Amino acid sequence: MTIRKTASLVGSCCLLWPATACTAAPPAGPAAVRREATPSSTPSPGHEALRLPGMEAGTATVLKAGPRKGSMVVGDVPPGKDELWVLFRCRGDGKAEIILEPGVNMAFTCLDDLISPVMNRLDLGRRKTLTVRVQAPDSVEWALRVTR
Repeated sequence: MTIRKTASLVGSCCLLWPATACTAAPPAGPAAVRREATPSSTPSPGHEALRLPGMEAGTATVLKAGPRKGSMVVGDVPPGKDELWVLFRCRGDGKAEIILEPGVNMAFTCLDDLISPVMNRLDLGRRKTLTVRVQAPDSVEWALRVTR
């Protein structure tokens, strides 16, 4: 997967270790808003359903959660030598933070009535297991996928 290719797909923001945060604001215009419906979700009036971010061929999902609202301990990412891709979508008025313990915090501003897509690349080298948490108010709906 190349950064250039993914950037054109979701308006991405790339994060390389040791930086600890990256916020992606959606670009102006209708192309920034990707409202997608899924048959298993029931959207609220005036909203399309938020769904899990997709993934590129050649990558494998390590961890996923959502769509849901509020905070959650998502799970553990086992050690590995390959870079991690953190794909996140959120909607709602508030801040969301993805925390990979130990050592990586990524804060995002989510917008009401817009699905904000974000993609971060983490090149952490060989590390121990990372615990992934999402902190968000109940006003923020989100979905997360971590791939390798």
